[in-house]
Amino acid sequence: MEKALQPPTRERRLNGVSAYLGDVASLIAELEAGPPASRIRTFSQVASDDVSIALRVLADVEGLGIVVHGARGCAGALVRSRPGRPWAVTNLDQRDTILGADGNLARTLRRLHQRHHPWGIVVVATPVVAINNDDIQAVAQELSDELGIPVVELRTDGFRSRIGATGYDIASAALASLMPPQHGRRRDLINLLAFERGPGLTAVAQQLAGLGLEVNLVPAGAGREAFAKAAQAVLSVAVFQDESDVLRRELDRLHRVPFLHLPPPIGALGARRFVEAVAEATERPLPIRIDDRVSADLLEDRRVVIALPPSQALAIAELVVQFGGRIAGISVDWIDSLHVEGLKALTNAATVALHVGAGQAFELVNWLGKIEPDLLIGTPAVAATATRAGITAVAIEGDDLLGAAGETKLATRIGRALAARQNGFTAGLGTSAYRAGWLKRSPDWHIKREVR
Repeated sequence: MEKALQPPTRERRLNGVSAYLGDVASLIAELEAGPPASRIRTFSQVASDDVSIALRVLADVEGLGIVVHGARGCAGALVRSRPGRPWAVTNLDQRDTILGADGNLARTLRRLHQRHHPWGIVVVATPVVAINNDDIQAVAQELSDELGIPVVELRTDGFRSRIGATGYDIASAALASLMPPQHGRRRDLINLLAFERGPGLTAVAQQLAGLGLEVNLVPAGAGREAFAKAAQAVLSVAVFQDESDVLRRELDRLHRVPFLHLPPPIGALGARRFVEAVAEATERPLPIRIDDRVSADLLEDRRVVIALPPSQALAIAELVVQFGGRIAGISVDWIDSLHVEGLKALTNAATVALHVGAGQAFELVNWLGKIEPDLLIGTPAVAATATRAGITAVAIEGDDLLGAAGETKLATRIGRALAARQNGFTAGLGTSAYRAGWLKRSPDWHIKREVR
């Protein structure tokens, strides 16, 4: 089995930006000119790091064992995983942190295998391993031979990247190494890459299956069988390409499975484009076109802020315009070179405000107070923050947006939110957690350019 490469951080590999407040056009110019200016925060609120996101990705793979090699708290992201999930933590103490704990790791691997019989195990390194310098790769190789299953290392120290999405990359590299090589290519099989399961993803898979294709969903909800088939697929597509970038690259590098670059299948038009592109690439008849778009002038020229992960935010901007709204601003967790074309496609890129910051509620509230949007469309956490600040908000998540049903769902929620506001619903108005004096500062007060 060929070893997967350890991907560099998003900052190094894709010129990723984790802190920014300005206009879209200026950031596009920076990204196109080369590595953008390095920005740091002198004050930061809590956000998911790469280790947390990598653990969430691994926990959604059926039957895969996970061993977190570190202190007990390093496995916190797994506490909410479904009951019965095969995972363990080596629970390193002060002595282990100084003297190393190879033996502890080997014992934990054996116990996990004896109790759950996983088809593969991923050993997740943590900041503690950056101190004791344990040779995880050597232990993984030894236990792989002993147990007769693949045991692979996921190396991260939690310090290298300020962008949580790096967690998708390092998890993808480990998962790709669990996909065995296969002989021959199946013309009726495609990989659909996704990190979140739900009704929306199921609907997209069913549309692709309607072309006469077998759809292999990986890695979310996938088990040993799906991983075994991945190398046989004629091509791969992803619902959110920016999250799946390393997984699709590794499938191409290790197994020569090409990738079809497509925007997310969000909304009726987006889903139709997605399915038609796959049909064309696999040389199948195009599906019958059904115009099920929501064409009502729902937003009536209202100014809208979108606060979603980057590929979702850029895809939904088209729906906002279709609904008769104007984009006033976009808030995302990170931006990198994969998003430049999406930023350019915004109809008023020169005037759209852009905020980049994961989990920075203070910056968000301050920024929203300055641009005063009529509506915010965002994740449940961001929508709750905006509602407390007195801004009409719609909560929605990635899977909710997929397919034609996603467009209808979004339109329905917007209609309800605007009707509630019109009827005088002002829950949360004036209950901001921040003092008025603090909010008088510039929203980017804590974002500073690093001096090189």
